[in-house]
Amino acid sequence: MKIPKLTALLRSIACAMTIATLLASEAYAVPLIRDAEIEHTLRLYTDPIFKIDGLKPSNVKLFIVEDDSLNSYVAGGANIFIHTGLLMDCDTPDMVIGVLAHETGHIVGGHLAQGSEKIKDAQLGSILSFVLGAAAAAASGRPEAAAAVITGGQNAVGRNFLAFTRAHEEAADQSALGALDKLGISAEGMLKVFELLRRHEREHMGSPDPYLLTHPLTAIRIEHVRDHVQHASVPEGQYPHSLALPHQRMIAKLYGFLATPERTIQKYPVTNKSIPARMARAIAYYKMPDTDKALAEMDGLIAESPKDAFFYELKGQILFESAHPREALVSYNQAVKLLPDSALILADLAKVEMAQHDPALVQSAVGHLEHSVHIDDTNANTWHQLAAAYEKSGNEPMASLALAEEAILEDDPKMALSEVEHALPKLKEGSPAHQQAQDIKAHAINMRREEQENR
Repeated sequence: MKIPKLTALLRSIACAMTIATLLASEAYAVPLIRDAEIEHTLRLYTDPIFKIDGLKPSNVKLFIVEDDSLNSYVAGGANIFIHTGLLMDCDTPDMVIGVLAHETGHIVGGHLAQGSEKIKDAQLGSILSFVLGAAAAAASGRPEAAAAVITGGQNAVGRNFLAFTRAHEEAADQSALGALDKLGISAEGMLKVFELLRRHEREHMGSPDPYLLTHPLTAIRIEHVRDHVQHASVPEGQYPHSLALPHQRMIAKLYGFLATPERTIQKYPVTNKSIPARMARAIAYYKMPDTDKALAEMDGLIAESPKDAFFYELKGQILFESAHPREALVSYNQAVKLLPDSALILADLAKVEMAQHDPALVQSAVGHLEHSVHIDDTNANTWHQLAAAYEKSGNEPMASLALAEEAILEDDPKMALSEVEHALPKLKEGSPAHQQAQDIKAHAINMRREEQENR
């Protein structure tokens, strides 16, 4: 079966979270959540694992899929996908750490690369179209559709994704256990996730969980991890407890954004004065909408922790999306001052600057967006924003280059070549921008060649 091609990357803001929706096909719409604080928390979990396993953290991409199923997987060599359902069902950090250690085991084991090198060079759009289509089909209660996507043999991504054999699963488990031991983290969290998945499997016998399509779970594997927990030198339940608050904040934030305000208030009643509960309520009030109550919660949190960049970011988003752009600008500026190298916060600050309709702020927005793509050049939405900022500042050639970069990320070499050809005559030969254009052109030509070869 031919794997559906990624059709578009839609730019939108949902609640106070940036949501980039990728369409694996017209039938499947699976949103990816981008949130600076949540991604920061997950990096606290993953980066030590990556380093222990000999991986450069910046070379591994993390994607948060907005889906309530219990699932995580690896695709394209070094891309880890984790569902919000799994994150929200993991009560403690060690559970998520165990999952991520296992997925890292697949990366270091080269399980997805074995049998074909093409998968390593596949465009991210093609990878996303495949894995998100498969995940959506399974999560929608159509396991036969997921299986069709998974077993499709006419596409390099399809042939290599889900190269999960029992041996690969056991090897990834063993790699995870070794990494956790070196980090002094008990594998009890990993065991708790396996037990959670097994309970979920028994409760949903008629509708296979997507995780079980990608990671066949066996009693032998569970017993192996349980035995390791009981006999390891690391005490049961040991993990860095400094991660407990960030973890609960992550869950509260996801709950606030993804659940109804009523459910959020029920889970985090006003009698709960903890930091995560107040964050969740602020988001719930914002969604009602009751901006005054939302801001009162945020102001209280900021008063107690005036150096927490994520509080200012959340307040800024609430203000901006409640039609208070001027006040939002103050909050975002403070967030960037406290956390100057967050690509997502920089991009959001630039968005707010552009919304002020102040020519003096346009160049500032350009600078913030250039800094953002320098830190993370894989966000198509940021390149789109940068193109708009260049256009507004009168720099048409650079606007075309930014749109070309966006097109590359969206798997559209034809559009990338069109934008580059538009920009090249206006760029000084030998300049950095001219070299950027030449690099994009070469990349796009190579993409088109691979497309033709795979037809």
